[in-house]
Amino acid sequence: MVNRVAVLSYHSSPLVEPGSGDAGGMTVYVRQLAEALERRGVHTDIFTRAVSDRPRVLTISDGVRVVSIDAGPRVSVEKEILGSYVDEFAAGVRAFATMQRGVYDVVHSHYWQSGLAGIGIASAWGVPLVHSQHTLAHVKNSYLAPGDVPESQARLNGEATVIEGADVLIASTDEEWRQLSCMYGASHDRLKTIHPGVDHRIFKAGDRSVAREQLGLDADDAVMLYVGRIQPLKGLELAVRAAEQLVSALERRLVFLVVGGASGQGGERELNRINGLVESMGLGPNVRFFGAQPHVALPTFYRAADVLVVCSHNESFGLAALEAHACGTPVVGTPVGGLSYIVRDGESGWLVDSRDPAGFAGRLKTVLSDWDLWRGFSQNALVSAANFSWDGAAAAYHELYECLLREPFPHACTC
Repeated sequence: MVNRVAVLSYHSSPLVEPGSGDAGGMTVYVRQLAEALERRGVHTDIFTRAVSDRPRVLTISDGVRVVSIDAGPRVSVEKEILGSYVDEFAAGVRAFATMQRGVYDVVHSHYWQSGLAGIGIASAWGVPLVHSQHTLAHVKNSYLAPGDVPESQARLNGEATVIEGADVLIASTDEEWRQLSCMYGASHDRLKTIHPGVDHRIFKAGDRSVAREQLGLDADDAVMLYVGRIQPLKGLELAVRAAEQLVSALERRLVFLVVGGASGQGGERELNRINGLVESMGLGPNVRFFGAQPHVALPTFYRAADVLVVCSHNESFGLAALEAHACGTPVVGTPVGGLSYIVRDGESGWLVDSRDPAGFAGRLKTVLSDWDLWRGFSQNALVSAANFSWDGAAAAYHELYECLLREPFPHACTC
């Protein structure tokens, strides 16, 4: 029986609100999965690098704790130099477990630097290592946004080490499964696909007029929404250029809500560039920047919006699209990551192959101009989102963890 899981989230704490700094969909994933596992009787300690003077151990609930480990300075540092402190972090995790007399059944690492720490930790404890990569450097480098900086060779080498050393590698989609196999040479019998989920207790349909009133929007506004970090990878310029065309094409006022903060290398530069683009196009009255918002506040934005836009050059899954659909909001996006699993093209939204702003604007105009179509898309969005839940993901993980303890070879748990 699996009783305790050590989760490694080295570079991103689940205590930080997603949409700012390095906190994104992975942050939501780690916390929501831990809380869903708790409902199955599994205790989770989430280990992260200490970046503030928060208490060393914070209890989120009876079965979920966040443990901050000293590794390098207690401040946020660029991901590019975080590798310098991985060994210190791993030693700190092991020391904490020794002092607490904690025994863990499984180590589950998230992102490549956590995986590097996880290899030694799992080996020292004699337990399986499950690893979720979330994003892949080879994939990101293959779909770089114009002017973006390629992922480093250090990351490429680190990912290769983790992919070789983990007992089981988790893919969020079949596409990621193929990428791990074809681009990294991961053996098929160590790969398992488990889709992320959404918290249907929070993300659900609600009163649109109330949501709009809370955000200061008029009932007849045409409302576009973006939710996510602001960095070149997210391709926000495409949505801005599409919005410019929609202002004159729609019979009602367009309002574009941007929720999220600058993130990663070049994030501040990208935010300033997008702000400059908005001003140069005369879109100042139409675009509202809200910065990063608490995760529990996002349903208000989703319910207020007519459509969510996802313009990423690459995504590991696309949790914002899933959350939007769970609130009944259609999505117009690029066909990346898990969006083809979430968005039913032509039924709950549109997936646009071209990055031509005119084509993107055309799909948006259709959704924003046809009430009957929008209503059908909204209903289909709810149906699509119902297929995904954190409880379902936790059940799959729980089964995997227990199989790894029971079977002598990992492939018995993946094939």
